[in-house]
This record gives sequence, structure tokens and C-alpha cells, in this order.
Amino acid sequence: MKNINRSFIAASLLLASAMPAWAQQPEATMKHGFYEQPFQVSFTKVEGDTLYDKCEIRYTLDGSAPTPKSTRYVNALSISKNTLLRAAYVRADTLASPITTVTYLFMKDVLSAPDVPNGYPLEWGPYCQVWGSAKGDYGMDQELLAEPAFKNKVKEGLLALPTLSIVTDKNHFFNKTKDEETGGIYIYTGTPVGDGVGRDWVRPISVELFGGAENHDFTVDCGTKIHGGHSRLAEKSPKHSFRLMFAEKYGGPGKLKYKLFGNRGPKKYNQLVLRCMFGNTWTHWQEANRTKAQYQRDMWMRSAQEAMGHPSAKGMYVNLYLNGMYWGIYNIAERINDYYCSSNYGGEKEDYDVIKVDESHTIVPSDGDLEKWNKMESLVKSVGNTNKTTSQQAYCKLIGCDKQGVRSSNEEVLLDIDNFIDYMLLNQYGGNDDWDHHNWLAFRNRMDSTQGFRFICWDTEIIFTTNDYNAVSRFNDKCPTYIFKTLMKHEQFKHRYYDRVYKYLVAEDGLLTPNRVVALWDSLYSIIEKPLYAESARWGDYRRDVHPYQTSSNKVYRPDVQYQTERNRLLTSYFPGRTSKVLEQIKAEKYYTDVTAPVLRLNGTPVVHTDTLRYGDALKFALVGEVYYTIDGEAPVSWLIATAGKLASTSKRFKSGDNVLDAVDWNQGELTVKAITRKDLQYGPMVEWHFVLDGTSALTELPADEQDSNSSTYDLMGRRLPDSQTLPSGLYLQGGKKVLVR
Repeated sequence: MKNINRSFIAASLLLASAMPAWAQQPEATMKHGFYEQPFQVSFTKVEGDTLYDKCEIRYTLDGSAPTPKSTRYVNALSISKNTLLRAAYVRADTLASPITTVTYLFMKDVLSAPDVPNGYPLEWGPYCQVWGSAKGDYGMDQELLAEPAFKNKVKEGLLALPTLSIVTDKNHFFNKTKDEETGGIYIYTGTPVGDGVGRDWVRPISVELFGGAENHDFTVDCGTKIHGGHSRLAEKSPKHSFRLMFAEKYGGPGKLKYKLFGNRGPKKYNQLVLRCMFGNTWTHWQEANRTKAQYQRDMWMRSAQEAMGHPSAKGMYVNLYLNGMYWGIYNIAERINDYYCSSNYGGEKEDYDVIKVDESHTIVPSDGDLEKWNKMESLVKSVGNTNKTTSQQAYCKLIGCDKQGVRSSNEEVLLDIDNFIDYMLLNQYGGNDDWDHHNWLAFRNRMDSTQGFRFICWDTEIIFTTNDYNAVSRFNDKCPTYIFKTLMKHEQFKHRYYDRVYKYLVAEDGLLTPNRVVALWDSLYSIIEKPLYAESARWGDYRRDVHPYQTSSNKVYRPDVQYQTERNRLLTSYFPGRTSKVLEQIKAEKYYTDVTAPVLRLNGTPVVHTDTLRYGDALKFALVGEVYYTIDGEAPVSWLIATAGKLASTSKRFKSGDNVLDAVDWNQGELTVKAITRKDLQYGPMVEWHFVLDGTSALTELPADEQDSNSSTYDLMGRRLPDSQTLPSGLYLQGGKKVLVR
């Protein structure tokens, strides 16, 4: 078992065949968490089970795994300081149970952690691109904590997020032996430059998550390794990301069975990423980068993609501790792999292709293979062909249609067009500066011919830089920008891009309009506003006092100084003007139209949000140019086989005096209206509205003075209908009562 502590695993598994599925382990009488006063903790021993009759409990207090030679538990233990309690049953000099791990934290100890604790190295791993080794840095900045107001905010921040505690033998992280089985993964981080020692080293750990608004509570044994690219370089960041891997070979369960993100995510995970948030943070090697620290950018992008209704890597903020030492704000994120795909979107994990760009900027499958990806790329290239017939046929095939533009079960969809366009718009709006030569992911289920490749935002920390940053004009061969630029040559794709630009950047409530952007931004800020003070106390002084690399800095980075300066820039300058600036960039590329979108009015008031329609309502378009619409879910116009656009067979031209509801089947309960404007033979963006049809809330009877004693029929506006009239399907009033005509 390479890369795993053999003694740990062997001891854990030795009696597995004799035990009832590892059912029993010592149980501590006090749960993990923060404590203010000293207390005593004891263990409840299994009674009445012959397997444990001759067992004793052995324990440790320093994070190391207990062995048969560890201290024997006799009486209750007194706990008055940060304690990493680990215990297991031992029988005949052999571990007879899994290990129980419980972290007890005391605020005074967290705040007074020394710069270099006893038993931990003064220096970490060697630098790769500069001379020397990284200085060990474990403690909090006592200069900041000397300010009473700042200290109080740090205390609040430490309790405001869920606590994630990693507990392990300190040598698994900080042993300086250059050995793949015993070396420390925080010393040899597996850098992408240099010798790369430590790249795939995995170490066993125990992970506890507790507290926070959701009152999280789990403990699990798993494996961990350093995660990321250049964030592994000690000179570029002292704070590294981790990957958590759940498998029995690491001494824990095969999967983490926990609803980490509530109903937003799956119930099981095989891997998670603890993101240190490398770009635009206070630990970054470049001072210009540090001044932009906000700790929200990547999470904002992933949250925005989720809000669009697309796959995303869901995440949550936590305060991370390594063996009881505060390590700062981290973000737990789903790792995008085949298991993520199957657990979120169904099917078997073996059926998925997951495509990414590796550190050599080569497109590779992290899972599956490149067969369908290459086929998709080949079709994209053909779409860019100057021969219109070749281009049209390739685009139809790309989206799973036959040569007539009709969806065909004989053709497989290779690209999810709406997902791809929305993904591009997010990166264009954000001005993603570290993309798309890398930092992108796409996946597809080979067994599902109806679903094409979908793109997921990943590692988007370098966004929201300058107001005029232009990512719309970017072009990198074989990357998303190449796909985008090529597909924009096709009328169907171009007009769908119009639609999505309108939906997100032009429409009053668009997700990428200033108010909506700020609302999402501030929802994240409200989560980390207080924890930022703890992050500052942990890492804010690093580039002044520990390693002022590249650009010497005399600054201690604080939430109330540098952070607020950047936050104010974003709120007062960037966000208010960014939407219009991106629209300018899009129009400069001729990627948007001058033809305005149709305006739909409900009883004279423009419809902005989804609404409820009732009998007697008037649903009409404002006439500016020609308005064509459908109510059957089909687009009013298609460019699949006609470059000038072809009206759908069910498309209707709206005329003055018409009411869209005249042709509605109220029994369906819902209605989708799609409409587009044509002016001077050019089309604008298509707009969609979704309504609930509420026929049951119409009038149930007429006023008494308007009722007939006979069976005269009225519509729901109270208008009497001729007795000879043949009534179409719908609801009517007869004798003051509602009746249904089919």
C-alpha cells in the first residue's frame, strides 16, 4: 500500500473479519466543538459483547493514531486546552476497532497559538523558483489581536462558520524525510515545476465538521493530498489546498455519506476539495494581487452558474484547523470527476467523459476518453466552413438534428448550446484573466444521446479586475473561446447568443445586471464578513513578517482597510458599469443586434417576472416592428436550414387588438410564450415568459342583478353570449355558476 501509513491501515483492518462491520468503537461523552470552561470526558465501553470483554481503550492527545502502546484509559480525562483526543479498543496488543477522533477547541488557545509549536519544524519545504526554504508559520498575529475591537471580531469570525478539523500524526504533514511513504505532504507539496516530489503522496487523516448555521456534525476517516497547481509552490503561497478522498483503504468508509450541501447536492461523495483560494488573497506572492483580496470571486462564479440552472461545483465556507491550529478560511467544493457526474446527474460513473486542460495546457480526459470530445471539436470546425451547406449540416449534427433541422433519435447531441453560451457569458462578464488556456472543465454521459458536453466554471479567482477588461475578443485554439468564435459564424448559434445576452445583461432582472450581481456578491460577503478578521489575524502579516517575496510589503492586510478599499471599488465603480461595458464589447464584435426585444404586457403592465394568468386577463405585445410568437414551446424562428430564418409552423404574428390568451388551453395549467421582433428583415433576441394558468380563481358567480333565471351563458368577463353560439372549450357562467365546456 504505497503512499499510506501502513501500520495505521494494517492495525485498523486486522480484526475486520471477526467484527460486525466495525460496529463498535469508543464513544466520548463530550462532543467535538468549542468550549469555554474545562470539563471532563470519559469513554463508554461496550458491555455484553464478548468481542470486547477483554478489550481496553488506548488513547493519544497529540493527533497521532493510538497504538497498543499508547496511554491506557483508566479514569475520566480533564480537558482544559486545545485537545486532539483519539482512542481505540485494543485487545491482545492489536487494535480491535476503528479510531475515535474528537477535537476540543478553546478560544484562548486558538488565539495564542505560537508561531512555531513544539515538535513542529521551523522551516517547511524548499522553494522552487527562488533560493531557500519556506519558514514555518503556525500562529496568529498578536499585533492585530492586541486591538480589543479587532480581537472580538476574530472571536466572532471563528464561530461564524462551520469548523473543519483535520487531525493526524504531525509527521504526515510536516516530516522532512524525503520519502514517499513517510515524508510530510506540507513539506513536499508536489509542485508543477522543479522535481515535483510529493505530487501523489496521500496520508490518512480524520476529518470533523461541526457547528455553523446548519449545525453540521460528522467525523470521518479518509485520505488527503495537496491539491492544485502553482498554489503548491511554497514561495507563491504558504496556504495550500487539499483533496479529501474517501475510500476504505484510508481507514474509513468507501464514501462520505452526508448531505453536505443540503438538498442542493447529492447524499454521497467520493472526493472533495478544500480550496485555499490562492488567487487574489492576502497570502499571494504578488502585492497587486493581494490588494484585490475578497475571497468571493470563485464562489460567486460557481454560485451564478448554479443560479442559471446549470451544473456547478457547489461550495461552502469553513474555518479550517490542522491539528488544532487555525489555518484560515477555506472553501469546500465538489471535485468534478466521473463520480460527481453520476451522483448529481445519474447513470454510471464509467459512462462519463470528464475533460480538462492539464498543466502543460493539453486537453486531456481526467475520466473517460476523448472520442466524443474530438468528434464534437471536428463538427465545430466544420461549422466554421465557408460552404454554407457543410456548415449547416455540421451544426445540425452537433445538436443532434437531421439535415432538415429536426431532432433525430439517430443523432447524438454533442454540445449543450445554452449551457455553453451561459458559461461563456459568465467568463466574459467576469473578465476571467486566468482562462481559457486552462481552468475549465466539461463533461458528458456517453450513454445519453440527448445531452451534450456541459461546461463548469472552475478556479475563477482572477475576475472583476478592471472595468474595461475584454474577454469577449479572446481566442485560444481548441479551447472554449475557439468553440465560441467558430460557432458565432452560424446564424442559429448567433441568434441564441442574442437571446442569452438579452436574458442576462439587458432584461431588467437579468442575472448579470448590477443589482442582481451585487445581491449575489453581498450574500457571500454576509457569510465571511466576520471570518475575514480571523483570516487576517492568521495570514495578514505573512508577506510583511515572514516572506515578503517579489514585492516587498510593509502592510498587514486587514478587512477594515485593504479589503474594504477593494470592496468599495467593486460596489461603486466596477459592478455599476460592468454590464454596459460588456455589452459594448459584445456589440463591437457584432455579436448583438440593434433590433429590440418584444415587450409583453399583462393588463397593460409590462411582464418582467413569471406571473399568474386568470380568465379575463389581456396578454398583449407592444408593437414595435413585427412580433412573432408561439405558445407551444417551439422557437418562433429557426436558422437551422435557412440562414435568413424560417418561421415555425405554429408561429403567429401579433396584430393590434389580439389577445395571446384567446388560443390558450386553460386545462394545461401553465403557459410558455416565446416571442421575437423582426424589423427591416432582421431579427432581435427571442424572449421567453412562463406563466401559471389559474382558471379556478375566476369569478364563480355574477352579481344578483346580472343573473338570468334561465340558462343564459356568460363569459368570465360577465358578457352574455348569444344562445345560438357554439362554445369553444373553456369555462363559462350559466345561472351564475361556473361550467366547463369541453
